[in-house]
Amino acid sequence: MSIKSQLTASRDFLMAGMRASARVSTQNPQAEKVLRACLDMVETLVRQPPENITLPDIEKTLAVLHQAATELDDETAATSAFVASIRNAAGRLQGLRSELAK
Repeated sequence: MSIKSQLTASRDFLMAGMRASARVSTQNPQAEKVLRACLDMVETLVRQPPENITLPDIEKTLAVLHQAATELDDETAATSAFVASIRNAAGRLQGLRSELAK
């Protein structure tokens, strides 16, 4: 997959988490803020030309996503969709990291 398609897929996972947040019965404003911050970081990468995206950019974004998933993982239904979307996005970025490291 190309750099752009992997970043776009990562963004799509996070956007799915944002949509899921609207469907949960108990809202979690803090979790929504964290997820939104993650989405903003990935969107910043998506807007850059592929040749300008570096391994340190991906590493920094991955570190933030992993920290966010750790902070939100309280195993409640209200945050499980958030954590799943963050982990899916991180998985896609890990693939991109491997590709850039070659």
